[in-house]
Amino acid sequence: MDHTPSRRAVVGGLAAVSLAGCEHNAVLGRSQLMLISDEELAQAGQQTWGQIRRQYRRSDNAQMQRQIDRIGDRVVGTTEMTNLNWEFEVFEGPPNAFVLPGGKVGYFTGMQSLADNDAKVANILGHECGHVAARHGAERMSQHLAASLVVGVASAFIAGAASNRRQASLLAGLLGAGVTYGVLMPYSRQHEFEADALGLRYMAGAGYDPREAPRFWQAMEAESQRRGSPPEFLSTHPSDAARIAALNERLPEAEALFQRSRRVG
Repeated sequence: MDHTPSRRAVVGGLAAVSLAGCEHNAVLGRSQLMLISDEELAQAGQQTWGQIRRQYRRSDNAQMQRQIDRIGDRVVGTTEMTNLNWEFEVFEGPPNAFVLPGGKVGYFTGMQSLADNDAKVANILGHECGHVAARHGAERMSQHLAASLVVGVASAFIAGAASNRRQASLLAGLLGAGVTYGVLMPYSRQHEFEADALGLRYMAGAGYDPREAPRFWQAMEAESQRRGSPPEFLSTHPSDAARIAALNERLPEAEALFQRSRRVG
C-alpha cells in the first residue's frame, strides 16, 4: 500500500499549520507564521553563540569592541527588545555581521573600513536588532519547518517530546547557524528590507544621523564591485541599489526622529 501523502493532503496540512501558527506582529504590522516560540529559538541561539565564539577568533582590538558595545547599548535602548540579554562581539574576518535569536550580535573587523563613523556602525547594529524585534528568526524557522513537510516532527518537537539538548541541536542546524558564519540566518529579501527600515528608525532614535545608512550601503556596493563578488554580508541580501532607494524613501521620517532625539538628548 502506498503511504505517500497525496498532494491534496499535503496542501491541506500546510494550510492547517499556517492557519494555526499565524500570529500578528505589532512591530511589523503584519501576520507571521510562528510554529516555534522565541524562548526555544533563543536557547538554540545561545548554543550556537557558544560554538561561534569557540570557532572564530575574537578581535583583540579593545577600542573597536568598546565602540560596538557603546553604540549597541544605545541602539538597543530604542528597540522593543530591551529585556533581552544582548551581547556584542567583534570577530576577526572580512566584512560581515550577523545576529542570533536572543540578541547575540557578531561584528567582523572587516567592517571597520566601510563603517568609518559611529552612525554607520549604528546602522549595521540597528539592522541586526531589527531582525530580532521583527522575530525574523522564528518566522524563518517556521517557514523552513512547514516547507520541509516535517509537520509530524515539528509537532512532537514543539510539544516537548525531544530533550532540551536535542531541541537546541535541531534548531541550530535548521537555522543554518553552525561554525560557518557565511550561512548564518539567510533571511528573505522581505526580511532584509524590514530590518533596514527598523534599523533606520532605531539608529535615528538613538541619536545617530540616518543619512549615513544609505552612505554605508553605497560603500558596500563599491566594495562588492572592487571584489568582483558580493561580500559575505551581502550574499543573501537585496541589491544595493534597491535597498539604498528604500532607505532614501524613509529618510524624511527618520531625519525628523533624529532631530527629536537630539533635542531630548
